[in-house]
Amino acid sequence: MEEYLKAVIEQIRCKNVRPYVERELRDHLEDQINDNIASGMDKDEAVRAAVKDMGDPIETGIALDRVHRPSIAWGMIALVFVISIAAALIHFAIASGAEGSVYNQSSKTMIMFGAGFLVMLAIYFVDYTHVARFSKLIALCLIGLCIYARMFGTYINGAQLWVRAFFIDINVEAVMMLYVPVFAGILYKYRNVSIQAGKDISGNGLDESDSSIKRHKFSIKKHSAVFDFIKILFWMIVPVFLVMQMPALVTALMMLISMLTLLTIATSKGWFKVSKPIAITSIWGVFVGLPVIGSVVMFFGNGLADYQKARLVAFFTGSGEASYLTNVLRNVAASCRLYGSNGVDASITIPEYNSAYVFSYISITYGLIAGILIACALAALIAIVFGISFKQKNQLGMLMGCGCGMVLLVTTLINIFQNLGWFPPSRTFLPLMSSGGSYIIVTYILIGIVLSIYKYKSIYPKHISVDYKIL
Repeated sequence: MEEYLKAVIEQIRCKNVRPYVERELRDHLEDQINDNIASGMDKDEAVRAAVKDMGDPIETGIALDRVHRPSIAWGMIALVFVISIAAALIHFAIASGAEGSVYNQSSKTMIMFGAGFLVMLAIYFVDYTHVARFSKLIALCLIGLCIYARMFGTYINGAQLWVRAFFIDINVEAVMMLYVPVFAGILYKYRNVSIQAGKDISGNGLDESDSSIKRHKFSIKKHSAVFDFIKILFWMIVPVFLVMQMPALVTALMMLISMLTLLTIATSKGWFKVSKPIAITSIWGVFVGLPVIGSVVMFFGNGLADYQKARLVAFFTGSGEASYLTNVLRNVAASCRLYGSNGVDASITIPEYNSAYVFSYISITYGLIAGILIACALAALIAIVFGISFKQKNQLGMLMGCGCGMVLLVTTLINIFQNLGWFPPSRTFLPLMSSGGSYIIVTYILIGIVLSIYKYKSIYPKHISVDYKIL
């Protein structure tokens, strides 16, 4: 039997899938051997008969190699490439008619799109399960980076957002968006193993008479699921709180909504031994209610900078100097033509027209149809990300993909709503369109993670081990 298994496995080129295929074949052979013995065969005869029934090992291995082969999401790569080219051309046009900081930013942005695309392809070749395996370590590093920025970061408009590493300025607010897919890996580590069902995480049968299993069952019963849930909330609350302290309220909001969604998905799938309705209702009730209460307290206390308070008052009242930009954005959105320029000079009318308000620049300069096409392209990309995620057999890949999708979805919606004057002016970006090297690279990393998930869609089973092992 061992020689047969070895011959089959040697035909499979993807090394990652070999242990899972070998375990599946071994289980099937052992079941067949037991059936043969039960029918009256001796052990040697039962083994030979079981191996013979499996067929030629070379042919079987070649067939399994065709099934368990890495995949490439060519359609997604093509769409990202088209969006990237369109964004590069837009920033080329911006740089051609600009000077000073806008010229420098848009000129660098064209280079960053190329660099980001290469980073995306590099991430594709990285096994996404490594993110889950080292998720807690990565999360601690991101939290540490956030604390470092809070203590030693560079101030920009009253917020400590930047740190310098090897002569490279890093926007920590942008980098913290990567915490969402990392949090998905942490959630996966806290899922429960169904020992009571007589199966390990790979679906292999367990001997209930084994003393270690009995001890394991006892320890699981003794272990508090509520305590696990508290630890999960700790991993979620701490980074959100730190990002709020920068202050980067919109990014903190995006992170909170995204991680609450991931926690809801994991809870609904029974990953934690808690009451699903109570847990889901509680987390949304607490974390939707608390931010509202916290925002009110921060507004009337000293939690918000003066310019942030002014922006909020202006947005809801429509008066004051701080309401000027919101009113301009609403008027511009209403005056845009279907195609072609509406005659407004975006460089004079709108600040940050190559970054936070690039969507308005596109609509003003090229018309509503151009803006709608950009929005539709991003919507299609986000739909592909969620489609890839929800079709995943592997539950870790499903949740990590949803995390990446949530970051892209929430940031896109907030930015477009802000450009239409439906959301208070704040630091936002439009994925794959706005200038800003850190935001661009982070966006491509998120897309690269999804490509990696798609790559292994036919390789990993429903559940895999993500325990950290040295060598």
